[in-house]
Amino acid sequence: MEQAIEELKKHQGYQWTVLDRRNISIRFERRDAETEELVKRTLEMYHGFAEHEGPLGEYDRKQREAREKKLRSEEKKKRAKQ
Repeated sequence: MEQAIEELKKHQGYQWTVLDRRNISIRFERRDAETEELVKRTLEMYHGFAEHEGPLGEYDRKQREAREKKLRSEEKKKRAKQ
């Protein structure tokens, strides 16, 4: 795990916290596929695997709200046609 932490220190775009000797928490400042893949690859190389146990983030919430807004506007258009 120490090697993974040393590698993570070299890059930016996320915050990390060591939880215990085998677990680390990583929080991304914003969703970026390249940064997420870099972190995932680093953990796989030095630790063996990467687990995702975190709750849905801001990006997922915004996407869900946008989909709901779009559905509501489509329903209004259908009602207006009738």
